[in-house]
Amino acid sequence: MASVIGGEAAFIGSLTELIELNWSTVDALAAALSRMSRPGDKSRLAGFLHDHERHLEVLAALAHELGEPPVESAVRPKLRSKALTNGMVGDRAILEAMRHYEEDSCAAYERMISFREGLSERARDVLRHSLAVERRHRDWFSEQLDSRQGLLLLPL
Repeated sequence: MASVIGGEAAFIGSLTELIELNWSTVDALAAALSRMSRPGDKSRLAGFLHDHERHLEVLAALAHELGEPPVESAVRPKLRSKALTNGMVGDRAILEAMRHYEEDSCAAYERMISFREGLSERARDVLRHSLAVERRHRDWFSEQLDSRQGLLLLPL
């Protein structure tokens, strides 16, 4: 791989943070799935969960290609994300929380792409593809929130 601004160690560190963020999102999506009331929403969130699991596989493979697997602490962070979705009532509150996860993911991928000159084309492709997926997720959450404005759905 060509040199990376800040060195490969800095890139691996950023990659590790991205893996941790994806694990947090996987945990949050799993928690959200059990609380959503609409079957269509559950189906969409299950698809998003699958996307994040795929991101984890691809990011781990990228780290291995660089000769440095992510540090053990990044393999599965403590379930911090449960704090965000625990106690939330109603689909709208859960959708809002999940939109924040997707916004964070988009920002993280954008930083990785824009600040990492000298990335291999493979790494850049992985990051660009994942960013496109994250933008679709974020946009879906935003569209759902816009269409349900003022609507608070509580479980019966």
